[in-house]
Amino acid sequence: MTAKVLLSLAAGATLASVLLSPAMAAPATVADLEGRKICWDSGNTSSFMPGGKYSSPAIGDGTWAMTAQGAEIHTSYLSAVLDIDKLPDGTFHSRMEKAAGKYRE
Repeated sequence: MTAKVLLSLAAGATLASVLLSPAMAAPATVADLEGRKICWDSGNTSSFMPGGKYSSPAIGDGTWAMTAQGAEIHTSYLSAVLDIDKLPDGTFHSRMEKAAGKYRE
């Protein structure tokens, strides 16, 4: 009986963490991005330099600005809004990048 209760509690905690993690994410802010590099697990790196300069080995150099929808980037290869959510553990997720990321020093 005790094993069933513990298994139920473990399953419930796991399910709650899976369901609540994305809900607890917040859109990244200028303060989260400006002057920082995000290393994505897709192999790409996004550099959000001060003054609106942007660089990525995948799509080149250009500009970035924060909008209500996310980080709007413009390079010679791509103009798009990069949706970046910051998770409670300090990592990032982007549906457009199709990757998770973290700060790169």
